[in-house]
Amino acid sequence: MQTLRLFLATILTIVFSIVSLFAQSPAKLFITGVVSNERGDSVGYVSVKIKGTKEGGVSNSRGIFTIATALKGAQTVVVKNLAYEVFEETINLETDTTRINIHLLTKVVNLKGATVSASAFTTGDVEGVTLKPLEIVTTPGAAADIFRALQTFPGVTSPDGGSGLIVRGGDITETITMIDQASVTAPYRAQAPNGGTFGFIPPFFVSGTFFSSGGMPARYGNALSGVVALESLSMPTGNNLTATLSTGGVSLGVASELVPGALGVRASGNYSNTDLLFRLNGLRAEFSEPPTSVDANVSLVWKYSPTGRIKVFNYGSSNGLSTFYGTPSATSGVRNLFSTAQVNTIHNIQLTDVWQDWVIKSSLSANTVRNTMSQTGIDITTQQYNLKSRTDAEKDLSDWVRVLAGVEAEYDELEATKILHAEGSADVRYSSKGGALRLGGYVETELKVTRNLLAGVGIRSDYQTLARDVVFDPRVSLKYVVAPSFNIRAAWGIFHQFGRPDQLTTALEGNPKLKAQQATHYILGAEYNEGDAQIRMEAYNKNYANLILPTTEGIPQNLGYGYARGLDVFAKYGEYLKTDFNGWLSYSYLETNRLQARRGANGITYEEGATPFDIRHNLVLVGKMRVWEGLSVGATARYSTGRANTPIVGGVMRTVGTYTWFEPIDGAIGSERLPDQMRFDVDASYFLPFSDNAYLVVFVSLSNATGQANVLNYTYSSDYSHREPNVSLSRQFIFLGATATIKL
Repeated sequence: MQTLRLFLATILTIVFSIVSLFAQSPAKLFITGVVSNERGDSVGYVSVKIKGTKEGGVSNSRGIFTIATALKGAQTVVVKNLAYEVFEETINLETDTTRINIHLLTKVVNLKGATVSASAFTTGDVEGVTLKPLEIVTTPGAAADIFRALQTFPGVTSPDGGSGLIVRGGDITETITMIDQASVTAPYRAQAPNGGTFGFIPPFFVSGTFFSSGGMPARYGNALSGVVALESLSMPTGNNLTATLSTGGVSLGVASELVPGALGVRASGNYSNTDLLFRLNGLRAEFSEPPTSVDANVSLVWKYSPTGRIKVFNYGSSNGLSTFYGTPSATSGVRNLFSTAQVNTIHNIQLTDVWQDWVIKSSLSANTVRNTMSQTGIDITTQQYNLKSRTDAEKDLSDWVRVLAGVEAEYDELEATKILHAEGSADVRYSSKGGALRLGGYVETELKVTRNLLAGVGIRSDYQTLARDVVFDPRVSLKYVVAPSFNIRAAWGIFHQFGRPDQLTTALEGNPKLKAQQATHYILGAEYNEGDAQIRMEAYNKNYANLILPTTEGIPQNLGYGYARGLDVFAKYGEYLKTDFNGWLSYSYLETNRLQARRGANGITYEEGATPFDIRHNLVLVGKMRVWEGLSVGATARYSTGRANTPIVGGVMRTVGTYTWFEPIDGAIGSERLPDQMRFDVDASYFLPFSDNAYLVVFVSLSNATGQANVLNYTYSSDYSHREPNVSLSRQFIFLGATATIKL
C-alpha cells in the first residue's frame, strides 16, 4: 500500500510540474491611458488595439483603458472608429506600465460616398440625394419626366418649352445622356416647332441619376457642358403589379423575383394618346393628329455569385404628332402642317463583379434612332446608329485613396436625307452619311489629402477616326470641409467634343480637318447641409474654342469661340412623404457671348453676340405640402427674363433648277429679347391604401394655371416678309389619372 501511495504521489508531482510549466506565462506589461476628443471630452467604449495583433482593450465610460501584453519593444497603438479619424502612435514597451493619452479628431469627411465633383446633383437612393424618382413624378409641371424635373435645377433652362437640357449656356448637343454606361443618342421624344418634347426614359425605370452641370470628372467625355448618367432598376424584391390610367393614356408594369436573391425580371408598357387630353383642354384643333406614343421595356437581372451580377435591358419607343402652325394661306386658307415621328430602341448588357478588390462594370450596347419630319415643301429623315463598349473599374487603396480607370469604344453613324418639294417641279434631294469610331480612356484619383480636404485629379484622352485628332483633358476638383455641415468646392477642367460624322466626311461637304470643340470650366462654390435643409451656390466661367460654324461654301470650320458665365443658387428643404412640407428654390444668372454665323444676301458673315440660350435671370420655386393624411398639394412657379434672339429681317430668293425658295437674312446677332416668361403649375394627389399590399394614388394637375401665353419664338412667312409670335400650346392644361399598385 505504501508503495502504491509513493507511486501516486510521484505521478501527481510530475503532473503538477508539467501543468505548472505550461501554465507559466511570461511577465505581463501594461498599456494604460485615456481616450479623449479634440474638445478634451472623454470618449468611452472605443476599441484600442496593438497594431498587427489581436491584443487590445476597450475604454470605459470615462475613456480609461488598459491593455495587458507580453510584447516588448516598439509597438504601435491604433484606434479605428467610424466617427473619428484613424489614430496611430508608436510606443516603446520596457517598463511595467506605459501610459499614453489618445486624442481623437472627429471625422469631418469620409472618402467613401463623398461627391468630390462640383456642380453635381444626384437623384435616387444614394448619398447626397437631391431628388428621388417619386419626387420627380410629383413635381408640378414636370409631367413625370426626368428631364423636365432637372429643368427646375439651377443652370438649366428651357427656352422652347420642351424637355431639352440647356446647361449653362450650352445647347442640347453639349450635354450627353447615358444609362448603365450605354449612350442614349436621342434622349428626347419627337419635337414640335414650339417644343412639347418629353424624355425618352421614364423616371421609374431608373433607380438613380447623376446630373452634372459642369466640371464633370474625367470618367465622362465627349461633352462640353453637362452629363446625365442614369442607372436602371436592379433586382426586384418580391412580385408586384402597377397599372396607371389617365387622360393621356394607360400603362402597365410587372416585377417578379423569379429566384429569390438570384434572378428577377421587370417589364412595362405604355400607350399614350392625347386626343382626349387635348379635347378636354380645348387644344384638339391645333393638331391634325395629336401626339401618340407606344413604348415597352423588359429587363433581367441575374446575380450569379455573391459579387457578380448581369443586367440586361431592352427599351423601345415609337411616337409622333402632326400639328398646324403659322397663319392660314391667303389663297387656300389652309394652315401649314408640321409632322414628326420617331422610333428609338436601345439594348444593353452590363456585367458587374469584383476582382482583386476592384469593382468592375462592363457593358455592350446598341442604340438606333429614326426620325422623320415634314412640313410645307420639305421632308427630312435621319437615322442614327450607336454601338458602344465601356468598362469602368474602381478600387479603394485605403481610407484615403480611391483609384478609378476606364476605357470605351463608341461607333456613331448618322444618315440624313432632305427632300425639297415644289409644285410643278421635280423634287430636289440631298443625302448625307457618315460614321466615326471614338476611342477613349481615363484615370482618376480621389484623395483625402487632409481630414478636411478631398481632391479629385484625373485625365482622359479621346481619339476619333474621322477627325484623326487626339485630345487630352486634365481635370481637378477640390472639396474643403469647413464644418460637417458646410463645405466649399472648386473645379477646373478641359472638355472636348467631336463634330458629328456628317460634318467630318469629305464626300458630304464635310471637313475631315475639323478639330474637336473645346470648353474650359472654372467653378467655385459653397454648400450647406443641416438636417432637412440644403443650400448650394456656385459661380462659373466657361470659355469656348474651336466651335464648329457653317460657311458660305458649305464646308464647316472651327471658327467659333466665346464664353458663358454666371451664378447658380439652389436651396431645398425636406423630402416628399418624409416631411409635411418639402420644396426647393433655384435661381440662375447667365451671360453668354459667342462668335456666330449671320446669314446675309451674299452668304455667311460672322458676328459676336448673345446666344439663343442667353436667359439672364431664371427663377423656379417648387413646394409640396401634406394637407392631411393621404392628401398632398403642390405648386411650381417659374419666371425667366426673355432670351436673346436674332431677328430675321428679310429673305433672298434662291433657285435650283425649277425649284425656287427664300433663304433668310439675319439681323444683328442676339440684338433683341423675347418677352419675359412666367408659368404657374399646381397639382394634388391622394394616397388611398387598401391593405399593406395594395394602394391607389389619384392625381390631378393644372399646368400653366394662370393661362400665360409665353412667346417661345417667331414664325415667319415663306418669304420672311412678316412674322408672328409662336406661343406655347399649353396655355392652360388639366391632367387627371390614377395609379394602382398590388404586391403579389
